[in-house]
Amino acid sequence: MLGLKFIKSNPTTHLIAFRGGRIVRQGAGLAIFYYAPTTSLVAVPIQSREIPFIFEKVTKDFQTVTIQGQLSYRIADPERTAKSLNFTLHAGGKGYESDDPEKLHERVVAVAQLGVQRLIHESPLTEAIRSAGPFAAQVLHELRESGELATLGVEVQGLSILAIKPTPETARALE
Repeated sequence: MLGLKFIKSNPTTHLIAFRGGRIVRQGAGLAIFYYAPTTSLVAVPIQSREIPFIFEKVTKDFQTVTIQGQLSYRIADPERTAKSLNFTLHAGGKGYESDDPEKLHERVVAVAQLGVQRLIHESPLTEAIRSAGPFAAQVLHELRESGELATLGVEVQGLSILAIKPTPETARALE
């Protein structure tokens, strides 16, 4: 009907309606009528997300290890996230205009990877493969204090390092 539309978000989505560059309505689980030609909608998912990761790093004694783990986070400040990344919905309200929502988890994992990398680079192989728990605790603390993640409006809820494994050849040599 002449550009008047309705959208309803679920409780795990923070919906923000912009008109003329200003926020007119926002909230989690919001249901609104809006005038499509003049209103932009931003939908920021606020539920917890769990992201598995796996990457290779080199220890202090130049041995390659594989680090496997899982990171959980949520968007704690949806307004800040919407200012940093493009979560704008297409005009029809279905799907995002950009791929920023998919890139967010990559950015969070990259920050965690830097913390793990620093610890691995400072440790010899034998210490690294025994230190998954302490490394996870230290990196989690660093992530919670991270200015980069705070700028994105992200709150890290947990980090676990499931395994730090040497290459198969090195593992055989250690046996």
